[in-house]
Amino acid sequence: MTSVKTDVGGLLLRWASEVGSGHITDLKRGATWLARSENLPISLGAAGRWIRDCQSLGHLDVDWRTGRWCVAPGVLTGLPSADGLAALVGSRTARFEERVTLAELEDLTLIRVPSQIPETDIPVPDTWLVQYDEPRALPETAAGLGVEHCDCFAIQATALLPSLVLGPPAADPASGTPLEMYDLSLPQPIFVPVKRWEKDGLYRFRRADHRLVCQIFREGSWHSVSQERGIYLELDRLGIESRRNLRWFPEEGRGRERFGRLIVDWGKPLPDLQRRIAVMCTALPPEFGEKYRTIIYSNVPRAVAERIAMSLKQELGDRND
Repeated sequence: MTSVKTDVGGLLLRWASEVGSGHITDLKRGATWLARSENLPISLGAAGRWIRDCQSLGHLDVDWRTGRWCVAPGVLTGLPSADGLAALVGSRTARFEERVTLAELEDLTLIRVPSQIPETDIPVPDTWLVQYDEPRALPETAAGLGVEHCDCFAIQATALLPSLVLGPPAADPASGTPLEMYDLSLPQPIFVPVKRWEKDGLYRFRRADHRLVCQIFREGSWHSVSQERGIYLELDRLGIESRRNLRWFPEEGRGRERFGRLIVDWGKPLPDLQRRIAVMCTALPPEFGEKYRTIIYSNVPRAVAERIAMSLKQELGDRND
């Protein structure tokens, strides 16, 4: 008798959708438990990466600073030049999945695309793509499914990207707290232990409540910041590599010159909103280039890539990945 493989990513998203919100620690614990119960060979940090991936895919909204998450509302969004495909993202409760199944029995064409991720990561939910003939029919389709409609999240959110600025003032690390500083001079930048904060930079340490946080030390003052935004603040301060740490290459094929691959180094990942915009150009997780240690986002319009780079005080490079 053949055993049925559990859809771990889909089951986790359904559970999160039913719960609605909670602490990141609890969500990590639940994701790790389910993955191990299915004998998945997950590596250290897999649960956190699953949450971040689901955030990028539009399923979860996460506040890493406060340690809270909530499920995102259901949305049917168009994709840039996707030839009649829209992505269905956000909450997937059992009731909603039943509604989608009923719609498929009528006239909805739903394509479920399994996501390709590293073997040691927790699988993310399949991407749900709705096929359509006329864009003007999408609002009615969304209403029938009980979700919101968005013409194209990637394009619309690009216009709302905030400027890269220092975060709010933050308290000094407690005396004796072990510190790490992000070293951008290394071929593969990482956090390295330091004795104390002796110069401007991006630091990481554990607060009194044991939560790992990142803070920028700049001109004698501390500022709260996410790790990703902190990295780009440091790149801007240091002027490393002429500020061309993002690269974009056009696709081949007639009429596809304005769309291409946005390529980012592993050590310089995109912040949350920029990453979600890049991911939602396909509604699929990015590819990982093992040889050159890069993150590759596909179907990204040139204008979107330029706006992402501008929001991070970068210019688009054209080096080979």
